[in-house]
Amino acid sequence: MLTSPSGIKGLDAVLRGGFPVGRTTIVIGSPGSGKTVLAMQYLVNGVAMFDEPSLMISFEESPASLRANFATMSRAVKDDPGERFQLVDGRLPEDALDAGAFDLGGLIAVASAIIAKHGIKRMAIDGIDALFALSERPSNRRREILRVLNWLADIKLTTLLTIKRSNEGTEIPGHFGLAEYAADGVIEMQKTMFGELARRTLNIVKLRGAAYDGGAHSYTISDGGIQVLHFPLRTRTAHQDLERRCSSGVERLDTMLLGGYRVGTTTLISGLPGTSKTTLGAAFLQAACRDGERCLFIGFDEPAEQMLVDVHSVGIDLDGAVKSGLLRVESFAAGSRIADEHFLSIESLIEAHDPKRVVIDPISALQKAGGQEIADTTMENLIGMFKARGMTAVVTAASESQLGEMENTPTRVSTVADSWIHLSFANLGGERNRTLTIVKARGTGHSNQMREVLLSAKGIDLADVFSAGGRVLVGTARAQRKEKEAVETAARDESAARELERLDREAQSFNRQLDEAQRGLDQLADYRAQLLSRTAASGRAHERETDLTYSLRHGDNPS
Repeated sequence: MLTSPSGIKGLDAVLRGGFPVGRTTIVIGSPGSGKTVLAMQYLVNGVAMFDEPSLMISFEESPASLRANFATMSRAVKDDPGERFQLVDGRLPEDALDAGAFDLGGLIAVASAIIAKHGIKRMAIDGIDALFALSERPSNRRREILRVLNWLADIKLTTLLTIKRSNEGTEIPGHFGLAEYAADGVIEMQKTMFGELARRTLNIVKLRGAAYDGGAHSYTISDGGIQVLHFPLRTRTAHQDLERRCSSGVERLDTMLLGGYRVGTTTLISGLPGTSKTTLGAAFLQAACRDGERCLFIGFDEPAEQMLVDVHSVGIDLDGAVKSGLLRVESFAAGSRIADEHFLSIESLIEAHDPKRVVIDPISALQKAGGQEIADTTMENLIGMFKARGMTAVVTAASESQLGEMENTPTRVSTVADSWIHLSFANLGGERNRTLTIVKARGTGHSNQMREVLLSAKGIDLADVFSAGGRVLVGTARAQRKEKEAVETAARDESAARELERLDREAQSFNRQLDEAQRGLDQLADYRAQLLSRTAASGRAHERETDLTYSLRHGDNPS
């Protein structure tokens, strides 16, 4: 089916393209829900964006009032001389109401002439229920509403028909029930109060012959008109290179994460107030700015400029990055408006600045913007947007307890974040010392050790945490433990040195004994050689004497 795009951000995605061409869609809502804004914006965008002449018939506001109220939507409303954008005053004078009777035939004739003359492509009839409310004759109401519906069916113009519903009631006025069934589409716009904050939702009840995204879709109203928050059923995620890493800004934390945060993922940093969540976020931004990456910092409830000042105490200077435009910092009062509006503000900042890395501190503050359920949905949608854009994000969240007591945060963000780092306090020996633990790092290995967080004017560092008797030692206890181990090591070294000296002395003694024994052996060998030599000499002399004796006797030598 052909569609007529509204040009309203998010709405065309919900409508799968726009309103069905040539058909009538009824827009129902309570006062303040934005029915007139939706209708006027549809027409204004038709002129300004799609070059389609448009017609507005108003039964509540004058044409001059409508032009003034909606001039900010487009210069087409302010500057158009009247050829492409027509406004018809449908309000009837009091003397035209004769005991509640009225006839719309004349108004329909005027509108039909304008449509034919200017080639009108889209139309809106706003507040017709205000006219019908003036009549006390049910037959007159029924006759005229049927006349309007038949006329719209005949001209086959893409039309929005707005009908008011009371704040208390759930149904439209009875004489419009027929219109709701006869119309090709029905859209409900609702405003619900959460404390002092209003949340607006839009629900497509039916859209005959066309596909659409069902369910309630949040929307906001601003000077620029309506914006609908649309999140596709299947979240698209930018391609991730699992090998690409970016620094957390803390060298030893990068080591614990096997190289840093994975690019294109979201890391949650949770912890009690004062555990350095903001400082870790600032360190991440500093590392990103050193890499030349465009960054965005969103702070809730505290001025973003205060963050820039505070992190100077730990050697983090982001002022230059802000001045150069590499880093943009913004802050919002979380409880000043509904979380949906915060989402759209953050989305607009991202579209304007195009950052590669973003920090939201603390994202858990969105609980003040309509309650836990709305906050959780908004946080999940923010993380989905970061993933779809391939952004690397760090979000902080305040927790109400130590990790060992309750391994969760007050929000569901811990389940959708890719990595989760928890900061806490170790209370020992009258001291409170900060500790860091990596709870999870989806898709990659990570250290399971707890580390102490050290803050100084030189920056952030992580120290090894010592254990003794099943207790984790940090701060002074860790220093004392290190000193004790150093003393014990020195004592062991000294004892080993003394033992080595004793062994050296014994070895020298044995060497001397060996030398003496060797000399004795040498003497024995010499004496033996001498004996052998003398024995041999004596034997040769005896032989000579024997030979001489036999020779003198002229006898035979028996040898």
